[in-house]
Amino acid sequence: DDQPRIFTQEERGRLVSFSNLVEDLITAHSESLLKGQLNELLSAEAHALRKSNRLLKQAEKIGGIGSWELSLETRSLHFSDQMYSLAGISPDTIVDTARALNYYREEDRQWIDAAIRDAAVTGSPIDYEADLIGADGIIRRIRCVGERFEGGNLKPPRIVGVIQDITTAHHAHLALKRAADYDSLTGVFNRYAFDRCLKAKIKQHMSQHKSLSMILIDLDGFKDINDTFGHIIGDVVLEEISGRFGKVTNEDTVLARWGGDEFAVLPPLGSSDAEVMAIAEMLLKAIGAQVDVGGHKLQLSGTCGIARYHNGMQTRELLRRADLALYEGKKRERHAVHHYHPRLEAANHARQVAMVEVRSALDGDRVYAAYQPIVRLMDGSIVGFEALLRLSTARGQKITAEEVLPALLDPILSRKVTRRMLNSICADMAALRSAHPELQFVSINVAETDLLGRDFASTFIGALNQAGVPKHLITLEITETMLLVNDNGTVSRVLNELHASGIKIALDDFGTGYSSLSHLRDFPIDKVKIDRSFVHGMTDDQQARAIVHAISAMAKNMGVKIIAEGIETEEQRQILQLTGCDLGQGFLFNPALDLGSVTLVGIANKLNVNQKLRLPA
Repeated sequence: DDQPRIFTQEERGRLVSFSNLVEDLITAHSESLLKGQLNELLSAEAHALRKSNRLLKQAEKIGGIGSWELSLETRSLHFSDQMYSLAGISPDTIVDTARALNYYREEDRQWIDAAIRDAAVTGSPIDYEADLIGADGIIRRIRCVGERFEGGNLKPPRIVGVIQDITTAHHAHLALKRAADYDSLTGVFNRYAFDRCLKAKIKQHMSQHKSLSMILIDLDGFKDINDTFGHIIGDVVLEEISGRFGKVTNEDTVLARWGGDEFAVLPPLGSSDAEVMAIAEMLLKAIGAQVDVGGHKLQLSGTCGIARYHNGMQTRELLRRADLALYEGKKRERHAVHHYHPRLEAANHARQVAMVEVRSALDGDRVYAAYQPIVRLMDGSIVGFEALLRLSTARGQKITAEEVLPALLDPILSRKVTRRMLNSICADMAALRSAHPELQFVSINVAETDLLGRDFASTFIGALNQAGVPKHLITLEITETMLLVNDNGTVSRVLNELHASGIKIALDDFGTGYSSLSHLRDFPIDKVKIDRSFVHGMTDDQQARAIVHAISAMAKNMGVKIIAEGIETEEQRQILQLTGCDLGQGFLFNPALDLGSVTLVGIANKLNVNQKLRLPA
């Protein structure tokens, strides 16, 4: 209407109706727009949820994680897709709690069920590791964590949890644990694991009051195999021996590689002395069978030391006693079983004291050679010297080799002392030759461990060459016991190499062994030294005199020189001359002298050759 006017009552009613309709249309349009916005929002949220679900599934798959939910009202169990995968079943499989428990090992089901029930009743969190055996037969190591949710109006109380596949990490952990506990070569326990087992056995002993013993085994002759055939063959031998040990011992016996060629054994708790002895002998028998490696038939033996645990004893004390029994056994009788006894302590104490003294002297450069003259019996002129070990203590006291003899039985110390003695002789040689122009040789004593060392001959010859000492001036003194070792082939090779270089070989304490004559035949012996026991017995014992006479006659026929030891009286010297012995040494002429005294003797003898100078010890 383009003209202003006043509406009628009817027209006003129509306008009101029309305005109400417009308002309704606007409201409907507004609600339509809002609904569209809500639909868009819900669509976006649904898309985000679907995306989150996809990401969650991917994360579950990558992380090996599955989720589960247990309704405490209906007892129904819901698995995520990855949870079905971990269980090795299809997603349409219906799983209840009983079936879920059956995926675990039988021995684990009871405590896992108890953990879930405890969470349902008390709200305690769930956290455990176990093996999950899937329907596909694959065993997975899993970790499960979960907790109770009280729920609300829409959901009843429930337990929600996740399970993670930790198989790879678990195997890596087991590998690290095995590497930490087991010897990589032999596959038996290492020293660290054995110590832990020993402590556990002692706890059992204290609670159950059952006997406990320990066995230490050392392989005799193993070093010779390493030196002769190399460490690869030696490793094969160790693998073979440890495998044999495993076959002859049961699962209650703890077996470990204690050192290079040593094994430690804990017999079953409660084993009697006789049973422990039987196990030790069984192990020695296993060692004694030949080992065939690459066509080489190798023969070993072993020595055992046994100690028994007593209440209050520390683990290291049990180990020490077994080691002491083994050490003394190797000295007295190899290839046998030896038990700890308190009487061994005195000898061990003496050995420890001696070892401390020798180490101190070596570190303080207080080891030197003293020289006992070897004279021509006819006129007393000095033709040689035997170099004898002497040490000075930190307080200046002089010590002889006899006083520290237990320490010299230690292979490492023995080699160090021999090398120091050789260096001392090389340094003194010029002065000795200058003071004694008629000097024909200086002899040095070596130990069994020296001869069996891989590089002894080359090291010995090299030291003489470096010092410029003529090798024909050196005599190597060995005892008959050194020729009776298992590997006398190595001893023979070493002696032949030394002899070929010009070094003379003397057999000390001749006549006291069982195979003296065969030794003269089988080894390059240039001189024999008649043992002092025969020399001392000659004046009263006709048999001793006959033995000395026979030795002298035999040696001359074989072109071997004779030296008599321990001559103390003029009567002994005269008898030796009559039996055909040309050379001797002993207190009758001179004790062992330091370099200064030896030089003084030489100077005095030069000034008056008819009056031999004798100095006190």
